[in-house]
Amino acid sequence: MMRHFGMPMFSLALVACAASITPMTPNVPVAAPEASAGGTVPPTAPATPLPAPGNARSGQLDQPVRIGLAFGQPSVRIGGSGNWNLYDRTGERLIGRSRGGDVWTVESDGDGLRLTSVDGETPPTITGPLVARPEDDNTLLSYGGKRYRGELLVMRTDSGLTVINRLSVESYLRGVVPLEIGTDRNRTEEAAVEAQAVAARSYTYTRLDDRRPYDMLATVIDQVYGGADAERPVADAAILATRDLVLLYNGKVINAPYHANSGGRTAAASEVWRSADEPYLVSVSDQIPGTDHFYCEESPKFRWTRTFDAAALSATLDRYLRKYSNAPSGSVGAVRSVSEGGRTPSGRLASIIFDTDRGRYSVRGNDIRFVLRSAGGDVLPSTMFTIDASTDGAGHVSRLTLSGTGNGHGVGMDQWGAIARARAGQDYVTILRTYYPGTMVGRIS
Repeated sequence: MMRHFGMPMFSLALVACAASITPMTPNVPVAAPEASAGGTVPPTAPATPLPAPGNARSGQLDQPVRIGLAFGQPSVRIGGSGNWNLYDRTGERLIGRSRGGDVWTVESDGDGLRLTSVDGETPPTITGPLVARPEDDNTLLSYGGKRYRGELLVMRTDSGLTVINRLSVESYLRGVVPLEIGTDRNRTEEAAVEAQAVAARSYTYTRLDDRRPYDMLATVIDQVYGGADAERPVADAAILATRDLVLLYNGKVINAPYHANSGGRTAAASEVWRSADEPYLVSVSDQIPGTDHFYCEESPKFRWTRTFDAAALSATLDRYLRKYSNAPSGSVGAVRSVSEGGRTPSGRLASIIFDTDRGRYSVRGNDIRFVLRSAGGDVLPSTMFTIDASTDGAGHVSRLTLSGTGNGHGVGMDQWGAIARARAGQDYVTILRTYYPGTMVGRIS
């Protein structure tokens, strides 16, 4: 998960995934080891069995993953760059054909789906799910202004239509890695892109779950996915160079969270989330040995400031505080003080305390970032900051200034740190074993 090289958020479950793996030593030197808050979770679609994925050439996609693209839609328009077909839920009965990129519209019709082609053709209503499948690997499907590899599935729920992209893990990563590590990476930074590919692939494998209608979302709640339009040559090369490689701890694939920049030191999992620590998710220094500089300091948000006047502070607390504390509904009252509730070992705020006319409210860990949003709704870059509050004659906070460092939750790989390490000549295994101590790289099979 990265917006303008921003901060990916992850599911908070830091679980390891049992999988068939082959430990390996890549042909590079190996050095000694060193979410989802704020998003709206879509309605759960019914767990309807879906047809086996396939395409005309291979008959079966390798390691398919299902990405939720849209939920609660009144209608869905699907197109393609070439010839593609519509199938029923079995994936075998042909419903309609599209030639030369024709568009079909899908709408709810009672308990089923009504289809309409660009020329007005209307096949009988089907119960769904509906499968849109290209006739060859060179054809890309389109939905919502973006192009996608693999198949698009449309299913009906009580709240509207759900759209899911089903494709191979490796094809999925092509639409993820550039958005997470940055679309302008170059060959001098390829080790960082390779590290990103392995981390994103590891996260993906921990999220595969046939009990759900989709495995992940295409947003910061999981990993930002932009489909085929997001693909870039440097990322494609990194994905190919690390094909099927994942991060392992005790022989199991790990959930490998990452973030934009740590502010100089990453955080242990328990410092940020309500979860137990993992031996490979511990605090790691990003300081360049023998200097007072940090690998991640080239990040545009290595240093940042956010300021609230009295009105802006009251507005953001009234809107967000009760979601992350015991604050009552309605206004929380005028703010009398804002103070630290202790520091974590990596230097982040363990909690922040708001004293208002209506009571005292504490917000812990990464939740702080989702309470102290900007007027536009942007979350706070990190929880590594200092507090400077001014009060007026009535004893109320008139101005609150937060001066901080870092961008993101701080757990796992520091992406700007990884880029600087790659520029300094570190290979992707060294980078990964620095930020996920005790892990090894292995091939999933």
